[in-house]
Amino acid sequence: MEDVPFKWRVSQIFGDKSSIEKIAEQDKISALEFDSTGNYIAVGDRGGRVILFQSNRISNESEEESDLEEEEFFNEEKEDEDEEENSKKKKGLQYKFYTEFQSHEPEFDYLKSIDIEEKINKIQWIKRRNRSHLLLSTNDQTIKLWKIFSKDTELVTELNIDQEEIEGINSPKDLVFPKVQVEEINKEAYNKRTYGNAHAYNINAISLCSDDEVFISSDELRINLWHLERTDKSFNIVDLKPDDLEQLSEVITCSQFHPSESSQFIYSLSKGIIHLGDLRQSAKCNNSVRSFEDEETSVNDSFFTEIMSNIADIKYSPCGRYILSRDYSTLKVWDVKMESKPVATLCVGDFSHSKLCELYENDFIFDKFECNWSGDGKYVITGSYENYYYLFDWKQNKGMLIDGSKTTKIYSKFYETNKQNENSNNIFETNNKLTYDSDNVDFSKKIFNISCNQYEPFIAVAATNILYLYNGKNDQKK
Repeated sequence: MEDVPFKWRVSQIFGDKSSIEKIAEQDKISALEFDSTGNYIAVGDRGGRVILFQSNRISNESEEESDLEEEEFFNEEKEDEDEEENSKKKKGLQYKFYTEFQSHEPEFDYLKSIDIEEKINKIQWIKRRNRSHLLLSTNDQTIKLWKIFSKDTELVTELNIDQEEIEGINSPKDLVFPKVQVEEINKEAYNKRTYGNAHAYNINAISLCSDDEVFISSDELRINLWHLERTDKSFNIVDLKPDDLEQLSEVITCSQFHPSESSQFIYSLSKGIIHLGDLRQSAKCNNSVRSFEDEETSVNDSFFTEIMSNIADIKYSPCGRYILSRDYSTLKVWDVKMESKPVATLCVGDFSHSKLCELYENDFIFDKFECNWSGDGKYVITGSYENYYYLFDWKQNKGMLIDGSKTTKIYSKFYETNKQNENSNNIFETNNKLTYDSDNVDFSKKIFNISCNQYEPFIAVAATNILYLYNGKNDQKK
């Protein structure tokens, strides 16, 4: 297969590009998610806020529900709409601010005497059924269901006569009905339901089932199953808490429902193991149907092995056939039918022993990076340090390393990872690994959150408090 060049463009940038020292902690992005249509992006920050962005395919709510508009309006504005449509095609897919709301507030747990941060850990969109949007957001302890809707402000306009001319009306033909005109469309967020008091430890994941009726939430020791319509009760489907906490050897790090099978879900452990559970087999899935563990990693045991094998994130592929996992130094692609080893292992960090000691002393080795799939399942993507992110064609063993903070056009192409070639910006391809010069890395700059549009080559990247939107296009000549 011939190498297909990719042209990447920084489409848009949202946020204040200040130095890291000047950035307030509450302004740092902590969650990022595209909706299922790719038309909306949800961003959560450490201040408990959720910010929504809307694509230029949907300029306003009235365009989404065209049946609510009068035919005359479209006829009168046809020329303006054509010009606007042509402008959109030239610019390509772009997003604009839609609305913002406060999802969580700081709280205090009086029983445990601890502060509960307002930081948004995860966001999960719910498939749209009407004009309103629904999404789940969670901090460490409480999950909330939010309804975002438009509220129109209407005014009566175009009255046919003044009060002084009332006496001049001689026949019904002189009367003209006034028109009701929408003056302003306000976006409002309403906390529809709150799911709380079910987790004793910090929530690290929420995932909606394919039936859009139930979802799971997981903390370090338990996974609970919720119904969207019920807030008073949840069902515990995985419980790893031992009778004596001193015997605790592993914790849950992430979980996700299967994209199409409503009974199947996966969860990962701190020892680098992924379990697949099936609710058809048992209501409690402590004993998983399948377990995925890299035997080579388990054999090579060292002080840093267990820490680096801690799985930070897992994602099903869009088809549900593969599982993507991200630990500290590798991306792994698993086939759900093969448990013994991953079908692809991609290096995303090659650190020497001395560098690992430094990372351990500064707690950087405990950083957790998210991973994601492209909509077609061909590419996998994850963030890294120095505001770089990786994009791999995992089946062809090719990848690229992109500077996520670039503000200009980036012309990149895939390189085979077995080439020994040095590129610009301290990026190296050597010893079957695509990486950068770890001795000159600013570990304070990192990309934790990353999300992909499932219909177009469009990537949302969160670097500290800035949201970068990247648009990639094939540049293959026929």
